[in-house]
Amino acid sequence: MERFQDENKWLGHFYNEIFVKCPKCESKGVLKEVPKNCECGKCITMTFECKSCFYKVDEPVYQYKALGKHYCGNCYEKFEYESPIFKERPEMYQVKCPHCSFSGEIKPTILRTRKEPQKDGLVREPWYNLQLWFQKEVRGNVFWVYNQEHLVYLEKYIKADLRERNNNGSGNRTMVSRLPKFIKEAKNREKLLKILEKWKE
Repeated sequence: MERFQDENKWLGHFYNEIFVKCPKCESKGVLKEVPKNCECGKCITMTFECKSCFYKVDEPVYQYKALGKHYCGNCYEKFEYESPIFKERPEMYQVKCPHCSFSGEIKPTILRTRKEPQKDGLVREPWYNLQLWFQKEVRGNVFWVYNQEHLVYLEKYIKADLRERNNNGSGNRTMVSRLPKFIKEAKNREKLLKILEKWKE
């Protein structure tokens, strides 16, 4: 009888490296933890560099919007403005008064936000929105892993006939406690194990 005992690992235990698809050449690449240049020397960040095409990502992708309130230079009425999304930070923005239709360029207030995740049904890592390399559709669900360590831990759980929880101060925060139902179901065991075996190659 295969036995699994929860080691109280949460998803963050597997963040040290995450295999992803390069957004430029679609080759297999890896997102890794690296030391961050800071005073304490203990901080880390995530960086991606493709070994095939040398594309690199080491900071979040931002998007920009010009918005705020402005007094018209012609009729002196106050109005609000809001731009479409920009990929680059705009230095100036063309506004048009809704009262008299007078237009002119202003130095706008800029709102910077992280780029919205793509909603394409694929699983992506949380830093740069890069598509995970190891993912496959199973009965209408997406089955995925970050890396080989994550794969082995999940494989032990799926193989086990006896699955023991370890609630020693972890509550409901461990990775195993939050697994979706389709991974826990016995009817999917064989299919999921075959996928994991293929991903080991």
